[in-house]
Amino acid sequence: MDLSSLNPKQREAVQTLEGPLLILAGAGSGKTRTLTCRIANLLEHGVPAWRILALTFTNKAAREMQTRVEKLVGPDMAADMWIGTFHSVCVRILRRDIEKLGYKRSFTIYDDDDQLRVIKDLNKKLNIDDKYLPPKEIRREISSAKNKLMTADEWFAQSDKSRRSQLLHDVFNAYDKTLMEYSALDFDDLLSKTLQLFMDHPPVLEYYQRKFQHILVDEYQDTNYVQYEFVRLLSDVSRNLCVVGDDDQSIYGWRGADIRNILEFEKDFDDVKVIKLEQNYRSTANILDAANQVIAHNEGRKEKVLWTEAPAGEKIQLYTAGDERDEAAWICERVRQLAKSGMPYGEMAVLYRSHPQSRVIEEMFVRSGLPYRVFGGTRFYDRREIKDALAYLRVIVNPADTVSLKRIINTPKRSIGDATVAQLEAEAARQEVPLFSVLPDPPETLSSRPRRCVSAFAELMLRLAAEQEDMGLADFVTHVLDETGLSQQLDSEDAETYEARRDNLRELISAVREYEDKTGDHSLSGYLENVSLITDLDRQEDAPQYVTMMTLHAAKGLEYDAVFIAGMEENLFPSYRAVTEDGRLEEERRLAYVGITRAKKILFLSCARQRTFYNQVNYNAPSMFLKEIPDRLINDVQKNARQRFGEETGRTRVPVRPPRPTDFGVPGMGQKRDPLSIPGVSKGFVASSARPLSGSALLGMYKPGDRVIHRKFGEGTVEKVWGKGGEARISISFTAYGVKEFSLSIAPIIKVES
Repeated sequence: MDLSSLNPKQREAVQTLEGPLLILAGAGSGKTRTLTCRIANLLEHGVPAWRILALTFTNKAAREMQTRVEKLVGPDMAADMWIGTFHSVCVRILRRDIEKLGYKRSFTIYDDDDQLRVIKDLNKKLNIDDKYLPPKEIRREISSAKNKLMTADEWFAQSDKSRRSQLLHDVFNAYDKTLMEYSALDFDDLLSKTLQLFMDHPPVLEYYQRKFQHILVDEYQDTNYVQYEFVRLLSDVSRNLCVVGDDDQSIYGWRGADIRNILEFEKDFDDVKVIKLEQNYRSTANILDAANQVIAHNEGRKEKVLWTEAPAGEKIQLYTAGDERDEAAWICERVRQLAKSGMPYGEMAVLYRSHPQSRVIEEMFVRSGLPYRVFGGTRFYDRREIKDALAYLRVIVNPADTVSLKRIINTPKRSIGDATVAQLEAEAARQEVPLFSVLPDPPETLSSRPRRCVSAFAELMLRLAAEQEDMGLADFVTHVLDETGLSQQLDSEDAETYEARRDNLRELISAVREYEDKTGDHSLSGYLENVSLITDLDRQEDAPQYVTMMTLHAAKGLEYDAVFIAGMEENLFPSYRAVTEDGRLEEERRLAYVGITRAKKILFLSCARQRTFYNQVNYNAPSMFLKEIPDRLINDVQKNARQRFGEETGRTRVPVRPPRPTDFGVPGMGQKRDPLSIPGVSKGFVASSARPLSGSALLGMYKPGDRVIHRKFGEGTVEKVWGKGGEARISISFTAYGVKEFSLSIAPIIKVES
């Protein structure tokens, strides 16, 4: 194949086809292109497509890889490969052999909400107070244990053996038994049960070891212990394992990712070949320089330095705000100017360390009339009416799914209350069968009306299960919504809520139809599996027409022309815990590195002298990460503003130098502005060698619509100018502080845009 478009290091990686290979790929270094070209080269050298396994972390990344491979080798050959996420590949393996572990192949995949429902029920059965042992804490501990391949007993053995630990152990045990009874797996089970299958049934492992002669893993720095073991076992025979990753972008330690997997890869494979991809194709030289300078302060990393043939580009814009409102207003003004210069809103992103920071920024965007979307809000598939609809579909596929069954048995209302459900559960426990099994013939202990309602519900569900074979998938889902009454129950909502929920159900049908068209799969189980494996990043639009707001963690893998990182302050970023707990600061610095390298053209950093956070006023110093960026790379906007107004020298303000257009706004974006004019800002103030301006000159300088900057309130728009001489007044609308009125002769303002 033609490799002339690849750089020397990329070509070397593509042409290394045998043995273990570690590709250290810096941010924006073309790792996906390298991976897909390597796959194509394997095929060209005679490796059958069905012998290749490529693993990623998101469905979006898997789809991108699949699409690129199709373009290189054609859709037929690409279809024979296994390209997918760890979870989707494990589901595929489990659907084939999970019966060996005592589960049904039609198992349901439980999300976080389903897990919490199970845990809350178990707390109730075991008389555990939710306040004493919160279900979310239990779920977190169970997940952590499973990601270390620990059973409930093994987890307890290494615990402090306190009463809380004993209770958590009891819930953990009951949780696993309950999920098996419901024929359900949670997300962690998808990986751990696959490894259990491999270890308990060696012929299954041997089959996949023979099948997959070449294994490629993307984002290897994000793998946890279970994923590490999964890859190690599969590649143990062929040893043809190629892993691609960047230790400098390992930011998920808090959810189990182990950076040692990539740092110690050479210990696991002593004959490994290491190739570094350091040429960046994304960012300007200044942005890369800043990223290199920050990450160089980490000790636990593999040495590499990103470089680019691109121009230096604009300096990094730094703004020190008075408070979070001032910071948000400054961000809005920069966004407005970028859009005016022609940059699409979809090429801008505002990043922050934690979700609560978004509130003030979001409010300011609303006030400014700028289009935005907060990434990480309520997922479409987490909305009530959607979860209700999916629960019906899940019970149709897997009647043993008691969590879904209990959600819908009285939704819409059909006179099957909690007391009735409790009696049904007791009868199911007595017979040692799933809850659904007792519904067609309810126990005689129920009164006549509940018995009729339960029987009618069971008859409805059995009829729907029989009817799914007679119609297309989208038509069947529409039929279920109508027959179950889910569509009709919305009539009781207020008009606005009704419209929103009705539209959501329509969108669900649209999503089902799109799934059918794209995959050619008309099975209900296939669609439900696809929904269960969707992550937040998979819902990110390719070309949104709005500014994206998200946490720094969520931004990994994305890129934008302009990136704002807000809240660059000690105790916020890095967080207080990161500074005080061993090992966390380096991950926090890697998070800063990830944020910086999301920017292609312009990077904006901001901090505030005062910030109200969690209902507390905080006065934090600028982030240590800001101090790690050399001054030569930074345009300190606030420092320049102070120079524009003049440094304090006794009672007289003397400007350090004549102002320049680049002191404010967004330099280098093609905007043409008149030279800035400066009025007197206090008695004795002069601009360069100019004489103080008279009142009449001041009146002629400003008109409604002019952009100005105020020493305290930041940027604003002139609304009105009136009066004469010393009585002249000016009214200015500030994004963060509303409308303010000043005496024109002494107002500390500067005209920044004509």
